Amino acid sequence: MATDEVADDVRDWLSRLGLEARSEAARLVEVVVTAEPRVQQAVKWGRLTFTVRDDWHHWLCAVAVTRKGTKLVFHKGALLRDPGGVLKGTGRYLREVPYAGVENSRDAVAALVREAVRRQTDMLD
Repeated sequence: MATDEVADDVRDWLSRLGLEARSEAARLVEVVVTAEPRVQQAVKWGRLTFTVRDDWHHWLCAVAVTRKGTKLVFHKGALLRDPGGVLKGTGRYLREVPYAGVENSRDAVAALVREAVRRQTDMLD
């Protein structure tokens, strides 16, 4: 999907957010799409989710909005190199970057997006 094309489900999801969360989500989308223009986006599992090659089973990352704030969640973040130290979390696979971390480390987050594409189907041993 081109960046100027927004699917109805994405538009609806964004419209239900408060003004601040919508602005933050839009900035996160910009970071992801700029890092990897081939990404596809759709609302999956209550989040604005990104993948490539229609492989939603191995999604890359998602924008999550909670009471604690807006964040970018990496499906297989535990597998990604994180020299910038921006990934947070201790789950088996998931790692996240809070919105402030994305804004302060856009290049590091863009590198994570590109690596997530390269490792899309990788699994932990």
